[in-house]
Amino acid sequence: MRTEIRDQIAQYAEPEYRDFSAALVPGAKPLLGVRLPKLRAIAKDIAKGDWRSEVDSAQDACADVYFEETMLRGMIIGYGTAKKDTAQEEGIRYLAQFVPMIDDWSVCDSFCNSFTFANRHRDAVWEAIQGYLYSDKEFEVRVALILLLSQYLKYDRENKKLPRNRSVNMAALDQNEENRERSAVVRHNFFYLDKILSTLNRPFTQGYYAQMAAAWLLAEAFVCFPYEVHGMIAKDCQMDKWTYNKALQKVRESLNPDTEVKEYMKNLKKS
Repeated sequence: MRTEIRDQIAQYAEPEYRDFSAALVPGAKPLLGVRLPKLRAIAKDIAKGDWRSEVDSAQDACADVYFEETMLRGMIIGYGTAKKDTAQEEGIRYLAQFVPMIDDWSVCDSFCNSFTFANRHRDAVWEAIQGYLYSDKEFEVRVALILLLSQYLKYDRENKKLPRNRSVNMAALDQNEENRERSAVVRHNFFYLDKILSTLNRPFTQGYYAQMAAAWLLAEAFVCFPYEVHGMIAKDCQMDKWTYNKALQKVRESLNPDTEVKEYMKNLKKS
């Protein structure tokens, strides 16, 4: 970031918060200790003006030194590309420009949640992230998976967001005619669901944060679409054992599945 922006961020630094946060984001750039609401406020203010010039200033003296600078850059891209004047090609270019800068889970997840451009241009962004989904780089894989989680999984053809099921019981998993008919409607309305499950049905070996993202996405998919996801995890699932078992653990930790479902998930664990 420009020196002026770096100085603006630094005035909100809290040493105690820095020390606390540093333990949560291992491998990140040095932290100043600025809370996310402050960064969001700065990002929103910058996004009102010439935000493109700010995020394009990533070289030489303007290269990011601190964790908060990269976090802020991602937020600015998220808020900036959310504007309707952002062309499809431009938004994808900013995505490609920012992904190599991501080197920790916190920047990754914050960016993905703010990058609502992907939700408006799902087909184009889906094509753009294929290389990341099948990359051998840990955070390229994670950013693609978290984008699927935040901008794809729960949105139907009309771009309406599906609420999580309040409860999941064994009846929702039964292979009966009623569930099959309902599933056909679900798969039609949520046309990215099968693509997401196909993407997940493979080993993940790129590193811990990629594996955790895959497990999180699969567990969240199960809570939203238990019948459809059960068809994958209960049969010949191709996930690596660690990621598969972590996904089952996350399902059991959720408040939505009932006790019987949680016990069933426990029995599916690979030894």
